[in-house]
Parts: sequence; C-alpha cells; structure tokens
Amino acid sequence: DRLLAAWMRTEYKLAPSIEVESKEVGKTENDSPTTHNQLGLINGVVVPCSLNILGVVLFLWLPWALGQAGAGQLLGMFILGETQTVVTVLSLSAIISNGTMKGGGSYFMISRSLGPELGGAMGFLFYISYAVSATFYAAGFGKEVQQTWFPDDANAWGGFFLTFCSSAALLIVLIIALIGAQLFTKINVALFAVQFGSIFIALGTIFFGSPKNSENGWQSSTLSDNWKSGYTDDSACSGGTCNFQKVFAIIFPAVTGIMEGANLSGDLKDPSRDIGRGTLMAVGMAFMVYILLIVAFGGGFRREVLIKNETVFQEACVNEYVVVIGILVSTSSSALGAIFGGSRVLQALARDEIFPGTKWLGRGTAKGDEPWVAVIFTWAIAQLCAFIGGLDVIAPIISTFFCLSYACCNLACLLVSISGTPNFRPRFRYFSWHTCLFGVVLNIFIMFFLNVIYATASLVLMFLIFGYLVYKAPTTTWGDVRQALMYHQVRKYLLRLDARKQHGKTWRPSVLLLINSLNEPLIEFCNHLKKGGLYVVGNVVLGTRFDRLTATADRMKQALADYIVDENLKAFPAVAVGGNARTAYQNLMLTSGLGAMSPNTVVVPFIENLMGRSRLISAEERKKRYVNDSKRQSQVFREFTVQLEKKEYDASNFLDASVTTTNDFVNLIADARTLSKNVLVTRNFDKLIPQHIKDCKTIDIWLLEESCIETWEAFERQALLMAELAHILLRNKVWGSRCLVRVLLPVSELEENDESKREDTKEDSQRGSNRITRSGSLAMGIRGSTDDCSPQRAMLAERLFQARFDIGKVEIIPIGHLESSEASKDGLVFKEKKKVESTFQPILTAEKLNQLVKQFSENTLLALLPMPWLPGHVPEEECTQYYQLLNKISVGLPACAFLSESDHSIMSREI
Repeated sequence: DRLLAAWMRTEYKLAPSIEVESKEVGKTENDSPTTHNQLGLINGVVVPCSLNILGVVLFLWLPWALGQAGAGQLLGMFILGETQTVVTVLSLSAIISNGTMKGGGSYFMISRSLGPELGGAMGFLFYISYAVSATFYAAGFGKEVQQTWFPDDANAWGGFFLTFCSSAALLIVLIIALIGAQLFTKINVALFAVQFGSIFIALGTIFFGSPKNSENGWQSSTLSDNWKSGYTDDSACSGGTCNFQKVFAIIFPAVTGIMEGANLSGDLKDPSRDIGRGTLMAVGMAFMVYILLIVAFGGGFRREVLIKNETVFQEACVNEYVVVIGILVSTSSSALGAIFGGSRVLQALARDEIFPGTKWLGRGTAKGDEPWVAVIFTWAIAQLCAFIGGLDVIAPIISTFFCLSYACCNLACLLVSISGTPNFRPRFRYFSWHTCLFGVVLNIFIMFFLNVIYATASLVLMFLIFGYLVYKAPTTTWGDVRQALMYHQVRKYLLRLDARKQHGKTWRPSVLLLINSLNEPLIEFCNHLKKGGLYVVGNVVLGTRFDRLTATADRMKQALADYIVDENLKAFPAVAVGGNARTAYQNLMLTSGLGAMSPNTVVVPFIENLMGRSRLISAEERKKRYVNDSKRQSQVFREFTVQLEKKEYDASNFLDASVTTTNDFVNLIADARTLSKNVLVTRNFDKLIPQHIKDCKTIDIWLLEESCIETWEAFERQALLMAELAHILLRNKVWGSRCLVRVLLPVSELEENDESKREDTKEDSQRGSNRITRSGSLAMGIRGSTDDCSPQRAMLAERLFQARFDIGKVEIIPIGHLESSEASKDGLVFKEKKKVESTFQPILTAEKLNQLVKQFSENTLLALLPMPWLPGHVPEEECTQYYQLLNKISVGLPACAFLSESDHSIMSREI
C-alpha cells in the first residue's frame, strides 16, 4: 500500500526538448482579447443570415424575374440555388463541428483545412467581395432614398447627391460597426422584424386584398398563365433577349449570404454548434418565403405588369412606404453585414500574417475583440468605391467569388473525409463525401454557368494569389489536410514499391550522408547527387542514458530539419543513438529510410588527423568526453540550435566528435559494405566552392586496374559506379553546363618488341575508335605512345560505348612516363582478395598514385577513385594501416572521393 501510494504521488516530468511555438502565426499574448462576445443561435446566426439572403433582390427583381422566367422556371432557379447552398452548409457544419471555431469565418475554416496558401487566396477574394458589396448595398440604399423622397434631385449637386446618400449610409454603418457586435445584433433583430413585417404585409395584401394593378386579386388561373416562361427583350439582360441563364445570374445573390453567421464565429458563444444549425434554419426559412412570394405574385399579377412595372412590389401593399422601408432595411442590413463580416475576415488574415505588413490590421479591442482597425479599413475601401462609382461592370464577378468560396468549403470537407484521418469526428453527421463532391461540382458548374469570362477571371486571380502565397506564406502548424492526403498517398505507393522488384534500369542513388560539418559543400554535393532519389542527412548521439539520449536526439533532429528548410535541401533528417560510435552508426544505417525507399549509398567524410587524436586522447578521456558527459552533449546541441538560428555553422562538427579511433572509422566503412551499400569516402570537399563550379573544370574518373576493362563484368564491378555518378552530376544544371568528364587509366608500358600483341589488337582498336566517333562525345587524348596504348584504348572505348556514357576525354597513362622518382615501399594500393579470378598485378603504390593524381588532376573539380578492397570486418591492427593508406592517397588532392560498389546492379544494358 505504501508503495502504491508513493507511486501515485510520483510526479513525472517530460524530458527536456526544444520549445515548440503553440500560438498561431502572428499572434502574441498581447493580441489575445480579454473577453469575447457571447452571441447566441438566433441573434448571431439566424438573423444575420436571413437578412442577407432575403435582401434587396427580393424587393426589386423577384417580380420582374417571375414575369420573364415564369413561376415554374423561377422555382427551378431557386431549387438549384438552394441545393447549392444546402450542400455547402452541410459541409460547413461538418467542418466547424469537428473542433474549436475561431474568428475569421470561412477563411479560418478553409485555411485550417486546405492550408494558408489556398485559404489566404480565398480569404482575400472573400474580403474583397464583402468590401465592394458594402458599396453596392449603400448605393441601393441611397437610390431608394433619392427616388422615394427626392425624385427630382437625381442630378443635384452635379450628380453627387446619390453619392452623398450612399456615403451617409456607409457612415451610419461605420458607427454601428465600431460600437460592436452587441449593438449590431440588437439592430439586426429590429431590422429583421421590420423586413419580415414588410414581406408578410405584402403577402397578406395579395392573397386576401385587392392590390393595385391586379385585376381580380389572387387567381389560380393567373398563376397557371404565369407558370411558363415569357422571355422578352430587356435592358437588364444586356440589351438582348432574356433567357434562363441571364435571369438566374440577376437573382443569384438572393441565394447567397449563408456565410454571415460563420463570419461572426469569433463573437458566438458556441460557434461549432450554432453556425450549422442556424444557417440551415435561415436557408429553410428563406426558401419558404421565396415559394410564397412566387405563388403570390404569380397568381396576383399578369405577366406584363410584372415585367414593366418596377414598383409592383410597393403597389402590392396597403401602403407603398411599407415596401420602401423593407428595401431600406434590406440594403442597410446587408451593408452592415458586409462591413462586419469583411472586417473579421481581414482581422483573421492579418493575425495570421498571410500577407506581409498587414499585422496592424489584426488589432482588436480588449472587450469583445472588436476589429476596429479592420472596420475602418474596410469602410475606407467601400467609401472609395462609392466615390469612384460605375461598379456595375464588375458586380457579376462578386457572385463568382462567392461560388469559389462555397466550392472551397465543400472541397475542404471532401478532402478531410477521404483522407481517413481518425481525428475527423464531426458532431454533425448529416453529410458524406458524396455530398461534398456534389457540392464542389455544382458550385463550379454554377460559377461558369453564370458567366464564363468572369468565372475564368476569378480562377486566374485566385491561382495568382495562391502562387504568390506558395512562396510568401508563413510556415504554419495548423494540421491542414494536405499532410494527411500526402501521408495516405505516400503510404499506398510505398507499399506497392517492392524492393524485391528493383532493377538496374531504374536504379538511382539514394544517399545517406554522415554529416561532419554543416558548412561543407559536401551537403550540397549530395543534394545534386541524389537525382530524384532519397537524401538523408544523418547523425548520432552517444551515451548510456536512453531517456537523455532521446531528448537530445529529438532536438538535433528538429534542428537538422530547420537547417534543411533554410538551405533548401531536398532531404530528410535522421538521428540514431547508441552506446558507442560503431553501434550508433550501425543503427543509423539500418533504420534510415522505409521499405524500398532506403539509402543505397553511404557518404562518409574522411576524418582528418585521426591518428594523432587517438594517441592524444585515452580511452577513459574519450569515454568521459563523448559518451557519458550528457551535460556537454546537451550544451553542444543547444549551441548547434542557436547556430542554426543565426546561420552560423562553422563550429558544429559531428562525425569527428563521435568517431575517435581508426578502428571505428574503418569498420564504419566496412559495416556499410556489409549492409550492401555503395560507399563514398570523401575528402577535401572544402575546395569544392561554387566559384570553381562556375569555371570550366573536369570530373576525373580514375580506373586503377587494367583488368577492369577486359570484360563487362570487371568494368561493372570496379568502374561503373564512378561513371554512373559522374553522369548524374553532368545532368545537374549546376555541373552539366561547365564540367567535362575525363576517364584516366594508368597502364604498364608495353615492350617495344611486342609486335604480335600490337597486331592482334589493331582491329579492336579501330573498332573502338569508330564507336567513339559515332557517339560524338569522346575525344581521345593519349599520353605516351599511341601504338603502345591502342589495346587499352580500344577496350575502354568498348566498355564506355556499352554503358552509353557521354565522356568528354579519355587519357591512357603509361606509368613509365610518370614524372616522379622511385616507388615507395609502403605497400600496394590494391590487394586482390575477391573470389573473381584476375591476372591483374598491382602497379601503383599509395604515394605513387598520389603523385599521379596530382600531376594529371591538378586543376580538376572532382576526382573519383576506386576504394581499396576492404573485408567485412577489419582487425584493429589493420585499421590503422588502411586509414594511413587512404590518407596517403588523398592528401593534397583536389576534392576527391573513394568509391566502393555494392553487389546490387546499378545499370542494365537491356532495353
């Protein structure tokens, strides 16, 4: 019992790790409001949506549209439009009921689902729609005031009277918006009552009274006569004959406005619950009102009256001012909703810093988080548009912006649904991916059906903004659906990518780089070398405390990931842990990659002065310095993280801080060979600076065994990897335009009296030369006697032709012409211990090879050499000798790499 009590009292602490920024982009603690508005279902969603849906189109255009299209087609238009809105609301309800909905409305929902690029593009268009719409609604308000009370003053003040009335309406809207959402909702409720009162007074007069210009009141026979269409020529239809498409485009705004509740998401008490329910209630209520109005006007007035009398709605009431008030209410409430909704979308865009330099627009008040700066900015745009005037030309494009917004809403829900992410558990269940797909298709169809030109222009504008944000949008951690979709697709195709079916024809290098310094050109070189393959930047953490190791490894992996992004590398970070260097690097090579997407080539930087270090640092000192001193490890990687942030990479060494003996280094190479990896041991890559690549340089391939050209199998085993990697570098735009590949083959000089051998190989030499000529890419440069070297030249040309490599120059180098003195006695470069039978006898020592490469590759950009043979396990006493061998060969050379090829095929000569 005491043990259990002690266990329950234990406080568990997380291991130290890099702090992750949890706040949203661009939002600080000072930006967070003290309190939020607490609007409910009716005053926060139902009333704003209803006022916007049942807007000015209802009073001014519904009777005219009924006369042109007839009751049947007009009812079909509303069914089509309401179907569009209903499926969109279903998707909207599903998304917002899957989590916490914050301010920003449709922008917030789309950006958190589809990412900041598409969300930002759609949010910008949505905001522009609201800002310009406020001008249109204010102009409608001013026109109704002028026509009703000042009919003779249309041209007063030089035609500025209408602008004055519109500006007065915008000023009233600005004052209400600055006071806040509480006053907005109270005024909206009053406007809602007046508007619905006007509508139902008109309905009562038509059904039960004798409206003006109606012969016998409401008659079913009149409704029957008005059921079919009767399209006529009309100025409203661009001066031509009206049709279904043109009339539908005019009345389409009557089915928009479903986002008004969502735009107030930051002011609602429970937006996830109320937005969906309230919007559906508003859509259903509006649809019933439209049906009643179609039936009422269709049976109450003849077609000629509906088409030609613009004030038929006013004359249908007992008093014409009832409808006038309704029109004023509709225009003012719509303008107020546009300013309110647009400012909140702009506030959310600014706080996310989607567009640079807009953060100041995201300021809100301490009480209610009212976007007062965004309100003033939106009002200024609307007022400017009122002064400019003549906006009727671009009015139809606003409808296409709304269609795009609805389509993106359905697309977001569709992608989240099919992604299969288990965290998508919306409380709203009345949807499926079928309804989402139908909503996407229907919205795009209606957008193009309304106007092909405006629809195309809207898409082009959206994609231009999207393309801009791809490069300029801030990095976010919103968990948008793109990651889920990519994960789903990558997993599916990764399962299909079978490592057992890999073939030499499809081989490409997948590189695991064991980093030694972050400022080396070697990292960029490997980025060029991968050629569409996998690139893993790997490192290890040494120690015995696994809990501390994993914390350090996590920090290092995150820092490497940041470095990769900063340097624009197409790579993945990988970090492994272990009690010693060899075990840790074995773990790294075993665990890097997934399935068939695993590195097949390991790049190991040569560690300088390893011999001196092993003598200077004892085993106990190394253990204290590199294995058990976790405090030092933590400090190293804290400094490493800071260096990454400050773009200072000079002091960060990794491989040489872990591998401290020749035994570890050489057996690291042997372990990579044992795992059937191609191995590159690189040195002097600090000389591979970008300025050198810009100059015309060569990539030299050194073939150090004459036997490697005797047969294709020998060439494939000893030289093919070097030629393949050189070919890949040439295909890179950085290397290919400036570099030339040379193949250099040192040979033992033929005896002068060996005439029979020259005669036997004469035909082969001619065939090789002919093939070189046909390829058009080889220029044979022979040092020494051409006749003496013709057999080797012929065989080498044959192998290069078979491999289909474009080689700029081939040089056959007789060893007797080397400008050096005596050969050293420090051992041969190669010891043939493979099972493959060979008559090759080594002719070069380490120092002689070093002199040879210096002489012939003095100005080369990169020298590729075959790696001396190495067994799977090297005894400790031989590791030092092997390290010395690599050191003597490569000391003082330009950038060079020793290559060892695995047993897997990397090329096929078959089609």
